Amino acid sequence: MHKIIIWSVLIGYLIVITKAEDQPSSSGNPSVVSETWGDKLKKDLLAHYDRNIRPTQHYNVTNVNLKFTIRHVDIDEENSIFSVYGWIKMEWNDDKLKWNPANYANLDVIRTNPESVWKPDLVLYNNAKGSDNLHYGQTNVLIYNTGTVLWVPPTDYHSFCELNLRYWPFDYQTCFLKIGSWTFDGYKLNLTSGEDPEIDIGVPNNQWSIRKVTTDRHVVFYSCCTEPYIDIQYNITLQRHSSTYKAIVISPAFVIILLALSVFLLPPQSGQKIVLNGVIVLIVTIFLIYFAQQLPAMSGNTPLIVTFFSTTLYLVAFSTIIAVITLRISRVRHNHPVPKAIKGQLDGFLGSLLCVSDGSVPSEGDKEASGDSRDIACDAKQRDWCRFASLIDRLAFVVYLIIFIVSIIHYSI
Repeated sequence: MHKIIIWSVLIGYLIVITKAEDQPSSSGNPSVVSETWGDKLKKDLLAHYDRNIRPTQHYNVTNVNLKFTIRHVDIDEENSIFSVYGWIKMEWNDDKLKWNPANYANLDVIRTNPESVWKPDLVLYNNAKGSDNLHYGQTNVLIYNTGTVLWVPPTDYHSFCELNLRYWPFDYQTCFLKIGSWTFDGYKLNLTSGEDPEIDIGVPNNQWSIRKVTTDRHVVFYSCCTEPYIDIQYNITLQRHSSTYKAIVISPAFVIILLALSVFLLPPQSGQKIVLNGVIVLIVTIFLIYFAQQLPAMSGNTPLIVTFFSTTLYLVAFSTIIAVITLRISRVRHNHPVPKAIKGQLDGFLGSLLCVSDGSVPSEGDKEASGDSRDIACDAKQRDWCRFASLIDRLAFVVYLIIFIVSIIHYSI
């Protein structure tokens, strides 16, 4: 009997200890936290809040102020799409989100999920992503006790941009972003932008740099409605970095000009003129293929550099025809002398100006010394024909020189 009493007491003592250990302690268990003032404030503010209803009377206007910060830009030239990455600051007043800080331990601002409150339905009007209007990241909104709501989400805008590549690769492109409400007219939602976008480039684009940014506010009346619709348009002017293109496009263009002109400085009897023209045609064709791969096909905006290379291709073709004519004139034995009208030009002012007067054409001894057995010895009659061939070459040189100078001036302007 005595042992039974002792065991009963021990068992009861163990039960009491076990229950005491299992009972939670508000002071010792860190997982149990009492409700904070932030919890109470958020619960009170959002208890009967409908985030789908504009937070003011229907006859009042909600003013939304925008400020845009640009972090990175890019252009997809093939698809004519302009991409801007950054963040946009939206600030408006919500009459339903006001409180007295004294009632909540002087708490004057809270942060919450943007899906918890009403937000202006601002979309990119010239959106290039079709029906995808998810331009903004889901960062928290800041709510102040005065009812001011501040939302600064990261942005990812992709807009259509009409590109003008006429002066490629020294071109400037002006693209714009048009932002406005999708469902609210100007009497319900008023957009303002106090200053131009801020440029804070994080990672510079290796091809484009921002030269100018302006902001326009538009109030548009559509034919369907009497209410105004407001949008904010950011105009962004970009300049292409052309240092690399100077080395791979512009410098070869000048070399091609020099080669094309040097063809006319060779003797009219030289068959190497046709070979040199063939080399120039090959180089120009390679560059035209390169342009076709680098540039999108755009009607009405053909780059001047492409026009230059394609025109040079035609000029070299005509130069080859001229070379064939001068070769035939200078190499074939002629039975008739040069016509008197041409003879007068050869011995007159034009011949002196172009250095084809008598004595400027290689003599028979010079040709023998050169070792070219194919050249025909120029007697007095044949010599005049050689001078005539040289006159054609020199005139073509002058004409081609003028064409290339005009092309360079036109391209520079």
